[in-house]
Amino acid sequence: MTKSGASGPKARARKAQQTVGVRYTQVRRTASPSRNGRTVQFLLEDRYELGTLAVQIAAAWARQGLRVLLGHEYKPYGIDMALYSRRARERRAAERRQQAWPGHRSTLLWTVGTSRDQSGLLVEQHTPWSAPPADPKLLTRDDNPLRDALELGRRHFDTVVLMGRPTWPHHELVDHFVVLAASNGAPVTETLTHGAVPEELQEHPLTPAQSAALLRERHLNFLYHRPSAFLGMITGSRKQPAAEPEPGFVHAVEANMASAGIPFLGHVHVGDHAPATHTHRTAHAEVVAASPLDPGVEQAAQTITDCW
Repeated sequence: MTKSGASGPKARARKAQQTVGVRYTQVRRTASPSRNGRTVQFLLEDRYELGTLAVQIAAAWARQGLRVLLGHEYKPYGIDMALYSRRARERRAAERRQQAWPGHRSTLLWTVGTSRDQSGLLVEQHTPWSAPPADPKLLTRDDNPLRDALELGRRHFDTVVLMGRPTWPHHELVDHFVVLAASNGAPVTETLTHGAVPEELQEHPLTPAQSAALLRERHLNFLYHRPSAFLGMITGSRKQPAAEPEPGFVHAVEANMASAGIPFLGHVHVGDHAPATHTHRTAHAEVVAASPLDPGVEQAAQTITDCW
């Protein structure tokens, strides 16, 4: 005889909460996606302007009604000095902690409300991305934990954002790559040295083709094993441009970028926070998700989904 509650919506929700890490009653408020979700990786340099853009775009998707999962790498322990303890019991306990599968560690960052028909959801999940090889002589680690986590995430979310390691594209695991570039939109001029004196600088106007080439070369050089295809590029800066470029110039840059296979998806005017505030926001996604989004984030997020 089947135990009451062993099947049906409650049971499916309980299984889902093992993946997302939130209470099953929360999961039941929204239906699972009708199709497997997409996996997106934002590629970016370690720059102030770009510190919170990936989380802001994910938050914008959640506010637009999507179920979004932020996938972080979970590292349970770094250096555990108990491994070198003179006490055998402490050493064995430390070894068990090192070898134990930590499971998914998830936090609900933002939700649209408490009604049953809600759709927007933002969840942050920490899960192992790799495991030691079965043969100690092998140098490469097993990435099956990351593959399993992404597969589970696709079943229950519209979008999975692969966080961390933003300079290393995961070609086989990611559907879309988006470059975040620390630039004040499409560059109109370039400052170059003139003559033999390094301090003598001059600004030279750029053509649309030169502007697009500068965007690509300057903001793709940091990548290891550059992907063959990008969904596009989003620029972000703290300062407003001295003068807005002509619409015709911007359209020509966008056409050139699209023809090169990396469309221009938008520009974000990043909020200028104090260093301590910026560091706190970068380390705590829940603060970013609950704060007003920077100008341009919602439009850029919508442009990305339009490209899907």
